[in-house]
Amino acid sequence: GINAEYGVHNIRRNSLNLFLLKYRGTVNPAVIEEDNVVLYDYTPQSFIFTRMAPGVEYLNIEQHPFLVFTCHDCAVQVVTIPQDVVREQLEERAPLDGNKIALLHSIGRCGSTLLANLVYRTQQYYVISEPFVLMKFCVEMGERSIHIPIDAPENLDFVRTLFQLLCKKNDKRYFVKSPVLMTGMLFHVIQKAIPNVKELFQHRSIAATVTSFKHILGPIRFYGTVAFYWLKNMPYRYQKIWKQVEQKGSNERFAFMILCQFHAHYLECQEGRDIKSFSFEAMVQNKESFTRGLLAFLGLDEKLLPVALSAFKKDSQRNASFGKKKIGECSKILPKDKTLSWVQSVAMERFGIALRREDLFATNVPNSIFMDV
Repeated sequence: GINAEYGVHNIRRNSLNLFLLKYRGTVNPAVIEEDNVVLYDYTPQSFIFTRMAPGVEYLNIEQHPFLVFTCHDCAVQVVTIPQDVVREQLEERAPLDGNKIALLHSIGRCGSTLLANLVYRTQQYYVISEPFVLMKFCVEMGERSIHIPIDAPENLDFVRTLFQLLCKKNDKRYFVKSPVLMTGMLFHVIQKAIPNVKELFQHRSIAATVTSFKHILGPIRFYGTVAFYWLKNMPYRYQKIWKQVEQKGSNERFAFMILCQFHAHYLECQEGRDIKSFSFEAMVQNKESFTRGLLAFLGLDEKLLPVALSAFKKDSQRNASFGKKKIGECSKILPKDKTLSWVQSVAMERFGIALRREDLFATNVPNSIFMDV
C-alpha cells in the first residue's frame, strides 16, 4: 500500500510501486495544474499524481496507448496531496462543461484503442486512454452497492472530482476511453455527475472478445484475474445472478463479465437514454460512413475525414505491451459448443441480450449506429 501523505517522492524508471522513500517536503497543490503531472491513483486520504519525464507526451496515444502503463513506465516523481487540499485547488476552476467531454464505454478487446486513435488524429480532442482511477472507483461503487446506491451524492461528487483532475483545461475538449471490464457503473452515474457528456458504447462478438482476452493475458492470468478478482468485486446485482448460474470454466466466467458490461448499457437505454452503440465489426466494415458519423457526433468538421481514416492503416496498439507485434495475431478458435450454449442462454434469460449462436454477436444492442450483418 501507499502511505499517502503530503509530499514528493522521486522514483526510478519502471519502479512506480517501489518509490517508498523519505518524503522531501510539502508541495504547492497548484502542481496538479502542470501539464506533465497526471492523476494516477488515490487512497481514502489522498490523491496520487505522477510527474512524467521531460519530453513524454502522455496524451499522444499513438506512443502511449494506455495511461496506466505510461504512469508506470515514464514517471520520474510521485506526488501525494490530501484530498481536501486538492478539492480546494479545484474550486479555483470553472465547473466542468459536459459538452466538451466524450466518454467511450466498451467491453474491451473490441477496437476501442483504434477508435481513440481515430479521434486523436483529428487533433481536436485531448484523448485520455483508460485511466486506472475510473476502474478503481467503479469497483468500489460496486462493492458498496449493497449498502449505498450507485447514484448516491458522495459517488457523484467523487466521479465529478476524478474527471476534473483528468480533464484539466476548461477550454479544451476531452475524449476519455474508459477502462474495460468492471466499469459499467459509469453508465449509471456520469450524466448525473456531469450533465451533457457525449457517450458511446463499443462492443464486439463475445466469442472473439473472450479469445482475445485469453490471448493477451495467457491461460493462468486469464483464469486467475477473473476467478480471484473481477467476479468477487462485481456489483451486488451481478453477484446474485452469478451465484445462480455459476460455472467453473474460465471462458464462461469471462463471458459473464462481458455480459455485465452489455447489461449496464442496456439498462440505461431501457430508462430512455440514447447512448449510441456500435460494434467493432460494423466499424471496420463501414470505415468511411462510420467515421463520418463519428465526426458529426463529436461536433467535428467533415474535412477531418481523411486524417481520421488514416488511423485504420496502422496497428493502434503497436506500442503496447500486448500489441500484435509482441503477441502475434489472435487465434480464431471459438469456445466449445457447450460454452456457446451456456453464454447464449444466460444472456437472454438473465440479461435480455440476444446473441447469435455461431460467434455470440449481440443482435439487439439498443441505439445501434449500424445494422450489423
